[in-house]
Amino acid sequence: MSKRLRNNVKQLFNTVSEGVRQLAAVEQEDVLPVLQMMQEAVIAIGDTVERCVSDCDSAIALLTELAELIYELSLTGNYADCRKRSEVAQRCESAERKIAEILPSVYEILFIPYKASMWDALESVYLAAAESADCEVRVMPVPYYHVTEDRTDLEMEYEGAQFPTGIPITDYKEYSIADMQPDVIFIHNPYDDKNHVTSLPERYFSSELKKHTDHLVYIPYKVCNGKVKDFYCVMPGVKNAWRVFAQSEQVREVYLKYNQPEKIVTTGSPKIDKIIYNETHKPGMPDEWKGALGSKKVFLLNTHLNYIINNADCMIRGLKQVITAFENRGNAAVLWRPHPLSIETAKAMNPDILQNYQQVIEEFKALANGVYDETPDPHLAIALADAYIGDWSSLVTMFGVTGKPVFVRDVTLQEKSRLMFRETAAPGKKLIEASKGRKLESAYYEDIICLEDYVDMILDGEDVLADRRKAEFADLVYNTQGDVGKHIWEYVKKELQSDKEA
Repeated sequence: MSKRLRNNVKQLFNTVSEGVRQLAAVEQEDVLPVLQMMQEAVIAIGDTVERCVSDCDSAIALLTELAELIYELSLTGNYADCRKRSEVAQRCESAERKIAEILPSVYEILFIPYKASMWDALESVYLAAAESADCEVRVMPVPYYHVTEDRTDLEMEYEGAQFPTGIPITDYKEYSIADMQPDVIFIHNPYDDKNHVTSLPERYFSSELKKHTDHLVYIPYKVCNGKVKDFYCVMPGVKNAWRVFAQSEQVREVYLKYNQPEKIVTTGSPKIDKIIYNETHKPGMPDEWKGALGSKKVFLLNTHLNYIINNADCMIRGLKQVITAFENRGNAAVLWRPHPLSIETAKAMNPDILQNYQQVIEEFKALANGVYDETPDPHLAIALADAYIGDWSSLVTMFGVTGKPVFVRDVTLQEKSRLMFRETAAPGKKLIEASKGRKLESAYYEDIICLEDYVDMILDGEDVLADRRKAEFADLVYNTQGDVGKHIWEYVKKELQSDKEA
């Protein structure tokens, strides 16, 4: 039971005690409202106890006796009778002591994810919190809607069954946030009604959640490749949060343009924790992938939403180029992981491209050395891949912290030919020089080296930009030790304990 709820119960008992004192001096015409207030307080206490305590018969019996005494007092008309009032006061004290004994004296901690593919933004924090003996920690995936740009044609989806095994799931239909008043609520969706692709039901908007907790925590599901866009820093979830945990000082600086300093705390991103763990605890390859990937060099192909919305024709052309490149390279394999909302985004924001996009998906699936990854968890693909090909997205940083090579595409480039480093003297030196001053100096870019040359270079075991990659990407995420979730939880827990002492 949350501290907030225990305080509510205490205040309700105070209401009954104060009512007893008022009866000694209250005017006749004001007696019934006082008695009614006392009765309502006792009923509210009983409702709370029954919701939160399974074995509460003895406590409910005491509350019933207290309610009956108050009722009897209303019948006597002798409200100034010291003995009667004293009896009510004693019963109130007995009930309060009993209920204080049986109410769970633990913190109520609630995690509210919605898409299973975004659970990694919260998972390591949950794992740290779950080790706290004085906390009741719940993971409650909530449904979400696929929406059109004008927020019509709502279609609901629920992914509770897709979360990792070993994570106990609380059914959102059976848990009332308003009734339970959690001490802390963790969210990774800041949009409320500002997202035109997916939306949560209104009761899970941050504007509603903050009514039922003193500690609404927002942890971004997005990992940035530098600074965050201002757009994200003014979302409702940021405005309504008690704390926002930022991936780096660069990101925090942008948030501080719109938020008070104490709200934004730099810790790193929990999403990085799992990547670091998987580098030393490699997950097994699914059996259905082994035929296509086998012992080949695996290239992770990542496509984001921006091109679907703004340059879909270029994206389709770029995907066909990838298919052609890997058709002729039997010692390589490509693992395509599109953004989880790709189809939804095409439907909502660029429906004219949907048919062509779905056709190229089918062409890709026909590749003997290709896997189309529809799993909810991006970490499997990151762990199994040897190199990255794709758009600017959070996956660039997530992949780059492993130290493995990164190739950033620009499918809007019209010319296929690039500087053919493989055919020039000292190609490595030229690549290093050409990468200086770039957003990431340890990444390869399509306007410097073409896709085909990059693939061949990696297949030959060459990666001339490798030396400073881990250090460069570590600067972007603040913490690459694999313990971001632990630090976030320790911060929150310390604040909870400080509130209790105060």
